[in-house]
Amino acid sequence: NKVQYIRLLCEAYLCRGVRREIQCLIQGFWDIIPVEALQELEIGPGELSVLISGLQELSISDWLVHSTSISMEHPVHNWFWEVLEELTDEQKSLLLHFVTGSSRLPPGGFRALRPRFSVDVTPGPTPDHLPHAHTCINKLILHEYTSKEQLRSKLLMALSTEGFAFA
Repeated sequence: NKVQYIRLLCEAYLCRGVRREIQCLIQGFWDIIPVEALQELEIGPGELSVLISGLQELSISDWLVHSTSISMEHPVHNWFWEVLEELTDEQKSLLLHFVTGSSRLPPGGFRALRPRFSVDVTPGPTPDHLPHAHTCINKLILHEYTSKEQLRSKLLMALSTEGFAFA
């Protein structure tokens, strides 16, 4: 079975020499926070990251200044920053986690985030697609939504979607 072989090969490369330590760490974590409790409360990887790391107050003006985009003049790009201003601190942390893989910034804030946070708007066959992210390059991809409300709805739906993170 190729899939099983690749999974086991990846596990061997990642865990070689530290398997016992990782198992002890995981068991200790589950002893404190049982997996059943997380499942019952429907706490996913993003929310767990926020619970462990805590909320960080994110400055939208700093976020904007230290971000890049190839679509700065597009209305969807401008709507994104307006919607971001309206999000709660928890939703902002979830968005940061969705795009970067971490719910907290490095020391130095957005200025120190490498690669820089990036927002791009791409044309697509339909505006029904959810936003997606390339966490390895801290890039958020938005589609050509027809309104700010549609963008907000799709963004919040993407942030609440489970099953796409690495376990």
